Amino acid sequence: MMKAVGLDWSVALEPVHDVRGRVIPGARALVRTDRMEALSVVGTGYRPIQNAEAFRFAELLMGESQAAYEGAGALDGGRRIWLQAKLPGDVWVHGEDSVQKYLLLTNPHFRGSSLWVILTARRLACENMLFAAMREARPYAVRIRHTGDIASQVAEAQRVLGISLKYFDDFGHEARRFAGQQMTANAVRRYFEELVPDPMGADPGRAAATRETLLRLFESGRGSDLPGARGTLWGALNAASEFVDHERPTRGSSGTPEGMARWKSAVFGSGRALKERAWRWALALTA
Repeated sequence: MMKAVGLDWSVALEPVHDVRGRVIPGARALVRTDRMEALSVVGTGYRPIQNAEAFRFAELLMGESQAAYEGAGALDGGRRIWLQAKLPGDVWVHGEDSVQKYLLLTNPHFRGSSLWVILTARRLACENMLFAAMREARPYAVRIRHTGDIASQVAEAQRVLGISLKYFDDFGHEARRFAGQQMTANAVRRYFEELVPDPMGADPGRAAATRETLLRLFESGRGSDLPGARGTLWGALNAASEFVDHERPTRGSSGTPEGMARWKSAVFGSGRALKERAWRWALALTA
């Protein structure tokens, strides 16, 4: 799989030189060896986690769970690699409306970064990826720092991930609560106003346009006709997620397709933050 998606390369630590050719102490370049391109400048305590190690780590975590790889790739020239695997079983929300369980691993190759394993869910009706913030703080991610031997941390990571699998039980419980709460037209508008408020001291036109798009998706977006979503808080939450995943204008770096830039934002950036705010506000309405 690594070869198929172009991740069969490694990184190495090389000296960093100043303009006079002298080695700069305490700094090393993290170099992608297949292209000999510097990805970042790191400190002497940085220990890279190779792509192959990240894949082996994911397999150890998944163990005998019958999880299946569904995708992998690299962003920003290799500065962040990712892989996604589907975990067995779905979470029922309402009627035909359900979500699938996923494990997402990301291994950045830059200073100050860590390998993360995160649990996510995807709603089948509209292909939305959902990142839930639960009522109580519970571990739903595993973090491995770039400071030592990754193999020595597998046992603890497996323990934490085992606890984290309860995340999906909590997710289903909260989602069913949202699907059972009907929303008036005014309540929906207030929900989106809280999610996308007018900026202070700036033109509110963009925020207003975003809220109108959210209202449209709430009324006629993907999966909005299912009973658990029609006119409910679950439908409002998924309108926000659909906006981030499929419609939100996103600008990437030069040459990056808009769809890839939107996916990157939805999973790692400001789009993900918007989804988590939508979930937290939904929790506040059902408290």
